[in-house]
Amino acid sequence: MQLSEFTYIFLTLCIPFLHYIVRSTSPKKGFSILFAAVIGFNVFLKADNFSFLGIFFMIIYLYRYDKKESFYYLSLSFISFTVGLFNEISINTLKSFVPVLLVSSVFSLMMIGHWFLVDPTISRDGMKNIAKFSMYLSATLSFLVFANFYESNSDFFNLIGNELLNNVIIFLYISAGILSFGSFKALQEKSYTGVMASTGLSYLSLIVSLGASGTLILSI
Repeated sequence: MQLSEFTYIFLTLCIPFLHYIVRSTSPKKGFSILFAAVIGFNVFLKADNFSFLGIFFMIIYLYRYDKKESFYYLSLSFISFTVGLFNEISINTLKSFVPVLLVSSVFSLMMIGHWFLVDPTISRDGMKNIAKFSMYLSATLSFLVFANFYESNSDFFNLIGNELLNNVIIFLYISAGILSFGSFKALQEKSYTGVMASTGLSYLSLIVSLGASGTLILSI
């Protein structure tokens, strides 16, 4: 998988988190504009009709932000980006969706954490649930690697054996899960500094999950 393809999947999988964050935390419209602008980089990674269609529906979603039907436009944007990806998908790419999903969830947590520092009036419940989701997904991925659902091949690295490579990936996923758990516990603190600590931990979790998922995808 090329870096551009990884980034395209990662940004596309951020769309469901955008919807959940808006529904659960009710941030101001500026957050959706910012997040949508980040997701919009997909059009530079894969400039085809489906990507442009995805951007079109994203713009309509922002325009109709306060309307009930805005969810459907966001869904159509997600479908458009996904269909564009499925035109060139392989079995290994399909298996890579779950590891990339972890990166998307941690990145989304980091985004809303930063926004909270700008607008501390928003609810923390959605942030807590994304942190828990990241924690559980990290544990699931570490188990899947342990159970050899993802069959790694260390020939790509030419340095270490398959067993050691698997152990490294498992350790990274467990570390990402621990950091996500720390982020969740920090959010339970009622003070402003609790969210600051959670955002810092989400940064670390993003780096670790990128290392784990990147290594895993390169090795399968």
